[in-house]
Amino acid sequence: MLYILSQVVGWIATFFRAGGMLAKNPNKIKLLVSAGNLGWLISGILTANIPLIASNGICLVVMIAEIVKTKRAKKAKHD
Repeated sequence: MLYILSQVVGWIATFFRAGGMLAKNPNKIKLLVSAGNLGWLISGILTANIPLIASNGICLVVMIAEIVKTKRAKKAKHD
């Protein structure tokens, strides 16, 4: 059952990552790629795949930091 769930989550993650590659808006790219990274992270946890967990965990942290940085910069610009 976990295997099937991990496959479904992995395919959903793949579509999010592909959507991020096709998106034009930088914020949308970051959000879609982050969703894909989260999906692959979950898939890695479900299958106990340490390299998948590590690589997508690192990428997710980096993307979240970029999203927060961008939001703070926009807020500072408007203030």
